Order: sequence, then C-alpha cells, then structure tokens
Amino acid sequence: MLQVTFPFCTMTSPLVRLSHITLQVSNPQRIITDLVNKYRFRPFAARGLDGVAPCQVALRHGQVVFIVNETPEKSSLLYDAAVPLPSPDTACNISYEVEDLPGLCRHLVSNGCRLLVPPTQLHSDAGSVSYSVVKSILGNVRHTLIDRSRYTGTILPGFQPLHKEEDNPSPADVTRIDHVTYACPRGATPRIIEWYSRCFGFQHFPLREGEDPNRGFEISGPQIGLRLTSVECSGREEVGKIVMAESLPQQGLNQIDQFLQHHREGGIQHVGLLTPNIFRSAEALTDSGVLFAGQPPSYYTDPQKKEEILCAGLAPQHLARFGILLDTSTELQEDEERRILLQVFAEPLFSKDSFYLELIERRGAQGFGEGNIRALWRSMQDMIDDLSQKVQEGAVTQ
Repeated sequence: MLQVTFPFCTMTSPLVRLSHITLQVSNPQRIITDLVNKYRFRPFAARGLDGVAPCQVALRHGQVVFIVNETPEKSSLLYDAAVPLPSPDTACNISYEVEDLPGLCRHLVSNGCRLLVPPTQLHSDAGSVSYSVVKSILGNVRHTLIDRSRYTGTILPGFQPLHKEEDNPSPADVTRIDHVTYACPRGATPRIIEWYSRCFGFQHFPLREGEDPNRGFEISGPQIGLRLTSVECSGREEVGKIVMAESLPQQGLNQIDQFLQHHREGGIQHVGLLTPNIFRSAEALTDSGVLFAGQPPSYYTDPQKKEEILCAGLAPQHLARFGILLDTSTELQEDEERRILLQVFAEPLFSKDSFYLELIERRGAQGFGEGNIRALWRSMQDMIDDLSQKVQEGAVTQ
C-alpha cells in the first residue's frame, strides 16, 4: 500500500477559502428550482440566459455558493472546464480563492498537474479577477483557483446580477461548507491524500485518536463496509475538510459502490452544510419539501443514547422528528463544556445514487463522531434502498 507523506505539513496552505461548488447538469432549471424552493438558495448572478453561451447560474445561501452549469456542447464555460460528455448530472468542481495564482500554477505544473484552463484574467468596472482550472487526481473533480485580490465587486466578471425582491437571510440559516466527501475507488485514498498534501498543503485530520492515515477509519456491518479518511488545511476552516470514502469488500453493494457505477473513477458524493441551529434548519427545509434520512425508533429509545441526548440538554423526540443524530465527547477535562455534534443527511439531489447535502451543527465539536458516522451511513443506505424500491414499483405499475 502507498504510504502517505505530508511534504507541506509545516507550510501554510495556498488556499484561502472555499469559493463555490459547481454542479454540471442536463436540466439546470429543475436543479435550480429545487435549490430555490426546497433548499432556500437565492439566485444572485447568471450568464447565458440569452441562449448565446451555456447557462450558468450562481445561487447563495449564507456563505454557501453553488454554480449550476448547463451541460455544454463545447467547453465555453467561465471559471470552469466542462466535464466530458456523456456525463451524468454531477457535482464536479470545488473552487478555492487563492492569493498567488501564478506561483500556485507553477507549483502545480511542476508537480505534474494538468491545467485545464491556464491562468486567465477577466476585467470589469470593479477590477480584475484571475483564475485557472486544474484537474484533480480523482475522477471528474477539478478545482477552479480564483484570485480576487484586485477586485472589489460581489459578482464575478462575465456574470450579470439577478435582482430579487427578497434579500433577507433564509430561515434555513446555513452558514458555510463544513466538508466535502469523495466516493473513491478501492485503494485510491492514499494517492488522493498524497496529491492534496503535495499540491495544496492538506494534512491528515484523524476521525479517531491514533488513526493511521494509510488505513483510515473502518466501519463494518450489513451494507456498511466503509473506510473513511479526512484531511484539512490547518488553521483555515473556511477551506473546509475533505473526507475520502471507500467501500470495503463485502456481500452486496453499498452507497459508495452504487455511486461508482455512475462515476467509475470517483467523485463528489455529498457536501456538509454548517448551520448554527440544525433543528430550525431541518424544520424549514422539511416545510419546503426536503426529505431527510430517518432513523429507526430504537436509536432514540436506546437507554445509553437517550441518556446522552438528555445530558446534552435535548429531547429525544425532537431529534427523532427530523432523524437528527447526536454525538458527544465522552472524555471531558475539568470545567470543559460538553462538545456536541448534530447531523442529518438529505435526499439525493439528482437521482437515487448521486450527490446529496447534509446538515451539520457543531457545538464545540471539530471532528466526526464514530456513532454518528455509523448511523448516518446506515440511514442514507436505507433511504437509497427505499428510493430504489419505489422506482422499481413505479416501473412495474407503468
């Protein structure tokens, strides 16, 4: 097995913050409608609405920005490079803001990286923006690197602002992207970690104490054979963590295997959205029509879990209403407040085996609780299996 090293471990990452995530889809209107009506995103900029260029629409919720790209016939996108056709609807680009684009591009090229778009500069009345697009080591994932240091505008050059009457913050109240999870082919994680360490200065973030980055955190059980490994840019929480997920050999397919049937070389499986109040967010999104992955009643009635929930000052029935999972720190130092992690997965955004969103609230917790990880992945697998059954039943009735 390839051993992971961290050549950038003593250096500051060249990444400043996560700018946006791009979705490339065949029917942008449907995805935009779901993001607006269900997830409370607000369109704020666009290009190509006249049909001359491929449609690109930017939507915002708090500091979270998605750009929805129409699948183009030619590679004529701004701030991106099209995924080769044919391609399923996909989340395919994590864009980062950087400060020294030319220097970073030289570093990437010297490390054998392929620039899909060389450093390019665009101008407007608000100044200039430079960007480049690099292909990652994983599947169809690419990274747009943007230097906005000489730009004072809020809308990137080439996009036109969209005026909406409602400028108030959404009641769903998400703030920023907490983490991005990749579905990876078996055995690929060490190479992916090494690439992100060498190119962007990511470092191993253990999911449990003493974790070996070459082995990660393994979870075994019925349809839940997973290996998870996480990396971060130390001191730069606005960059967000990256979590790599692989399936372990087992009987039957789990959600990683199902995702890889459509993204054979791996890709972005889900994005965790940070919220200051997961109960308010889940209620608002449920009222808008979002379906969350539920938990079996036994999760909330288990005496140990019930006591854990009550000690956190919460009510089991309140969590059960939305399928929210709770994990707390088990070892506390004297006078240390209990660290709490709350999470829930939403339904797939494109199709049953595709990209989806997660709500996550951190009350002092910085990692990912082992109990939450197990329950989250089981709940999502149950939801995918249920959706598959409904699709099959619908096909039979038709």
